[in-house]
Amino acid sequence: KLTVALTPPEKTAPRQQLSIPVAVSGAQAGSKAYVMVAAVDVGILNLTNYKAPDPEDWFFGQRMLGLEIRDLYGRLIDGSLGTTGKLRTGGDGANMQSQGSPPTEKLVAFFSGPVELDANGKARIDFDIPQFNGTVRVMAVAWTKEAVGHAQTDVIVRDPVVITAGLPRFLAPGDAATMRLDIADTDGPAGDYKLSVTTTGDLSTGDKPLPEKLTLSQGKRQSLSFPLIAQTAGDALITVKLAHDGGTEVEQTLYLPVRPAQLPVTNRMVVDLKPNGGALRVDKELLAASVLDGASVSVGVSQAAAFDVPSLLMTLDRYPYGCAEQTTSRALPLLYVNDMAKSIGMESDPDLHGRIQDAVYKVLSYQASSGSFGLWGPGSGDLWLDAYVTEFLTRAREQKYDVPAQAMNQALNNLQNSLGYDQDVQDRGSEIAYALYVLARNKKASIGDLRYYSDTQLESFSSPMAVAQLAASLALYGDTQRSEATFQTALRLAQASTEYDYYRSDYGSPLRDGAAMLALAAESKPVPSIVPQLIRLVARERADARWTSTQDESWMLLAARALKEGNNSITLSVNGAPHTGGYSDRVAGNDLVDSPLTIANTGTTALQAVVTAVAAPVEPLPAGGDGFTIDRTYYRLDGTEANITEARQNERYVVVLKVYEQNKWPSRLLITDLLPAGFEIDNPSLVSSAQLSNFSWLAQTDAAHLEFRDDRFVAAFNPNEGDGDRNITLAYVVRAVTPGTYAHPAATVEDMYRPQYSARTASGMMEVKAE
Repeated sequence: KLTVALTPPEKTAPRQQLSIPVAVSGAQAGSKAYVMVAAVDVGILNLTNYKAPDPEDWFFGQRMLGLEIRDLYGRLIDGSLGTTGKLRTGGDGANMQSQGSPPTEKLVAFFSGPVELDANGKARIDFDIPQFNGTVRVMAVAWTKEAVGHAQTDVIVRDPVVITAGLPRFLAPGDAATMRLDIADTDGPAGDYKLSVTTTGDLSTGDKPLPEKLTLSQGKRQSLSFPLIAQTAGDALITVKLAHDGGTEVEQTLYLPVRPAQLPVTNRMVVDLKPNGGALRVDKELLAASVLDGASVSVGVSQAAAFDVPSLLMTLDRYPYGCAEQTTSRALPLLYVNDMAKSIGMESDPDLHGRIQDAVYKVLSYQASSGSFGLWGPGSGDLWLDAYVTEFLTRAREQKYDVPAQAMNQALNNLQNSLGYDQDVQDRGSEIAYALYVLARNKKASIGDLRYYSDTQLESFSSPMAVAQLAASLALYGDTQRSEATFQTALRLAQASTEYDYYRSDYGSPLRDGAAMLALAAESKPVPSIVPQLIRLVARERADARWTSTQDESWMLLAARALKEGNNSITLSVNGAPHTGGYSDRVAGNDLVDSPLTIANTGTTALQAVVTAVAAPVEPLPAGGDGFTIDRTYYRLDGTEANITEARQNERYVVVLKVYEQNKWPSRLLITDLLPAGFEIDNPSLVSSAQLSNFSWLAQTDAAHLEFRDDRFVAAFNPNEGDGDRNITLAYVVRAVTPGTYAHPAATVEDMYRPQYSARTASGMMEVKAE
């Protein structure tokens, strides 16, 4: 056993380096010794009742009585004469996580990794402590080849005068909150301190002047309150400074996001640029009815407006949620974006590799032990989703991203196992074809199965994308004759499909199918003859589509690769400067005020410019919708209805959302309720009194996914075809925390893959009154 001694200071200040001397004794002479040190906020550890690692107990603790059973039954079959069997089953997936907003402060959670000790068994570990007041637990594990040891100790990190701020987690433009400062003189000198409070952005502290001095006594606490008024959206900083004549200075910087009280709306405009001077001006008037802060505008000029890569990337990137399908749809086309960048006038993204790798790891967190993927958590019975995510992992591995072999093998085995019993081509053709395509891309499909479906079952497939996937699979195995004929069948099926099939379960639409067919055809070798017809088909579908889903946008980006050489002859003038080739740009809304953009076509061929704006409207949208109705009601904890326009500080309320879906087809719904800034959600995973089982008067529906963010509540539901009752009732608990007057945003519901169907409640204003 090794003896580990940690000797950091008992107390230190934040915003400086914490040095942790480590001394290890008990190692044998000549043995190399190593240590790993972690320093973590005790508050974080308490969330999970984390215990420091104890290797001595692991290696030397008392063991359970070992049992061993032997029999001869296994010798009845000679194992050398067969192949090794594989387990084809899986267990329950992990519990759904309770999602929340990312932290706005730097977390104190540091890890050194293995550090070799010197000849005297000593080392020093340094961590840079951010702005923080609290207790840090330092934990160390040491080892050699012969022995192990561990130790832990606590370090108090705090300023001599501790400033604690009570402010909302966010604000909306026009909100007026009351900020409270608690100032405790723990170790600083007593006396007068100069007080300074400054803000950045359009955030003010009102007309009433703050006191210039505070008189503090050691061991005592003082409090003061003042207003915070938000004018425009953006990220604001509040800096509080205290300075004593004796030299003691304390500074606390607080981050306060200001976000619009409305969800962003996407508007797309196609402008024809005539030859020899046809021009387009993009300026602030484009966003006259929108909030400039946080708005994004993309501009793209090309031969074909349907394949506007910049706007597709922007709308995908701005989607704020991340189920397995949405994460895959955002990351899949990014695998090829830098390859297309030059031809469309885009700059390469140096951060792209990290974003894609993060997406790989994220979708793997949705994988169950069976190899299947769930939409919001591990595992599902959705073979189409399994194939879609596995295709992304396959393509990522082809591009040399880190995809763990075990996870990849499990995903492919799941597809093979599913095809073993799923033979219903009439109803499940989309899933079967997709699984076969992904297996073919990994050289694991049976060419006999592909030919069987192509020769005898092709008319049973109702999806053009599915037929194109069979064609692409045959091309991967070199059967070009069958592949060409099957692609022709897919084109005829797409051209004959005149009505939208609302009962399909493959996340698709005619636009998605056409784009996927084009992407698959363009990748096939040799390229089939239907590509020009597919380009026209997709352009027509895109022109008719008012709304697009993440599926539509992802496959449109993949299809754009088929046109990447078509823009080389374009000549433009951009703000007076000549430009050759396709053009794209992405501009923040505020930048259009001082830097408008003028683009002129200086060539002899007509062009199209696509301008896409994603921005929150200035004026609240009225209540209403199509395909849904949604109502929001606030109740007290005893079940009586509450008037939320005048809430009381520290009171808790139950928010009840009732959604009725007028359509009867299978759907995947997303319900979002933006909070007023003075409210905070009681997360039932952390606060037992917020669990809905405590309210006997409340009926509720089980959700597929829940998120409790700082600024919103999010729920996902998957109503099935034939469900008699399409009413959804869900609820969550909020607490009125910060006094003030706030915008009260609308609650919304949408069908994620038929975004033309959505609804919202009314919005308004509300007040949290101080105790």
